[in-house]
Amino acid sequence: MFESIITEKINQIATDLGSSDLKFSINNPSNKDFGDLATNIALILAGKLKKQPLEIAEEIKEKLLELELIDKIEIKAPGFINIFLKQTSFLEVLHESLSKEDFGQKNIGKNKKVVLEHTNVNPNKALHIGHLRNSCLGSSCEKILEFLGYDIEAQYYVDDTGVQVAVTTLGLKRLYEQPKKGEKYDHFAGRVYVQMMKEIEKSPELQEEQKKIIHELDSQNGDGAYIAKEMATKVIYSNLETMHNLNIDYDLLVWENDIINEGFWGRAFVILKLNHHFKHVKEGKNEGCWVIENILGEDKVIVKSNGVATYTGKDIAYHMWKFNLLAKDFRYRAWPKKLQEKDLYTTSSDGIEKHIFGHADLVVNFVDVRQTFPQMAVKESLKALGFKKQAENLMHVGYGIVFLSPETARELGIDTRDDKSHYAMSGRLGIGILADDLLSLVEQKIKESHPDSPATKDVTIGAIKYHMLKYNTYSDIVFDLKQATDFYGNSGPYLQYTYARAKSVLSKAENAIKTPEKYDDLNLEEKNILQAVSQFSAAIEEAGKQYSPSILCNYLYELSKLFNTFYGRHPVLAPSNTDETINFRLALTKSVSIVLRKGLTLLGMPAPEKM
Repeated sequence: MFESIITEKINQIATDLGSSDLKFSINNPSNKDFGDLATNIALILAGKLKKQPLEIAEEIKEKLLELELIDKIEIKAPGFINIFLKQTSFLEVLHESLSKEDFGQKNIGKNKKVVLEHTNVNPNKALHIGHLRNSCLGSSCEKILEFLGYDIEAQYYVDDTGVQVAVTTLGLKRLYEQPKKGEKYDHFAGRVYVQMMKEIEKSPELQEEQKKIIHELDSQNGDGAYIAKEMATKVIYSNLETMHNLNIDYDLLVWENDIINEGFWGRAFVILKLNHHFKHVKEGKNEGCWVIENILGEDKVIVKSNGVATYTGKDIAYHMWKFNLLAKDFRYRAWPKKLQEKDLYTTSSDGIEKHIFGHADLVVNFVDVRQTFPQMAVKESLKALGFKKQAENLMHVGYGIVFLSPETARELGIDTRDDKSHYAMSGRLGIGILADDLLSLVEQKIKESHPDSPATKDVTIGAIKYHMLKYNTYSDIVFDLKQATDFYGNSGPYLQYTYARAKSVLSKAENAIKTPEKYDDLNLEEKNILQAVSQFSAAIEEAGKQYSPSILCNYLYELSKLFNTFYGRHPVLAPSNTDETINFRLALTKSVSIVLRKGLTLLGMPAPEKM
């Protein structure tokens, strides 16, 4: 709040001085002798205005002092502006956080619908730890954008006609395997997939049979299509159970075969063929194919020479539907065996038309960075078709890959004698850790370290999600079990513990907490906390703009550290405190608990009141 008000004022001052769109900083000095806030705007303007920084700083100082929240300003060479805030400004933040139910919220997404696509695991196996990063990122961004006022629709794209589904289908036909007693169906299907891949690699006969099944999936004819549909449905049931155990849910399942069978691809292909950017190739390596020309320097095949649409071709049709560009809708039915609280629907040939899905103003796809080229092909295709606005509003969030730390890899039985810094996972080779197994392993570790904790399941979810979210979305991460379950480092349990500590303090208050009308004895730790509380809304907005929950993670971690420092140095309920001091510190503690609870919820993490 403080930073945004001062930033707006500085931008106005700079514009009046003849310069705009400047990049300058406003930071929180660690040494409060240099103010509550400091800015380098005078140094930035000096070069543009051909004046001395100290001279410009004095001009800016006089204008900034017009703001009610500022107590005084000091100028320091070579031109830094150090801002000291009024005590009443800090109390105003406390008042707002305690009195406003919507504290931290902004309505920047009003009347805008976002179709947000995440998870999208091929329906032939269980989810592994890499898939979890996708789901955690997508689910958290869904909550953050909703908090910012957007109308959000979370979709799960079910690729039930792909190569991996064909491999598992062939395995079910050839290997005569059955689930073991107590084995989840998605674990069983993944086991069949790994075993069948090994068989296919050494058998030309099986390679030909795999191609036949792929054709059956594309045409939705034959035994292969029937077996695949039954298998994929059972796998999705199991996958959704895993997601439910992590408090992740969806609004709609979109099945790839419905894009074909319900005529979406056919209608899109008619439109594509009329556009000069799409060519039917007569010769060369793509002879007989339809391509979109010059995507990132090469042609992208949309329809293969046998007339079958590629994954990208079907994805183009899917996104044209998302933006309501095909004048056509799916039919839907409620998904049976409901686990999640909100209603879940699925596209279905025997469903009914609802006309509530799609119609996006903005589309956000969480698809790993290795799929950047196909995602770019869809965006460029929309642009080539003349849908420039929709192309601009199609966002691909290409998140980084998840690796395992050497210690975690060893604990999972992976050979680490080659002494690598991290270890990659492979579903095809069966190397890695499944999401269900990770849940069990993390829960076991938390039970071992905190056997009396009443919040083991909540802390398990918090440990996993926070470790997936705390890193920059676009960077690779190395998952480490020890770090994830640490109650004292930059971890989910640490944030949850801080929240539980605040609630414990509040539960011991003998009198009702009153919102302080005035308080003249703010110490450094209390000011730091209130300054951090004032930044809550800005942190959420930035996390939403960048589709990066790590920004909110970092904010909550810093707030937690500030509160724990305050808690250690300034006892809240000490008998030596005056009633005024006790009441103020209780109000401050309540403010922190409100922000932590909201922040944890936006990350998809439980906020246990007892640890």
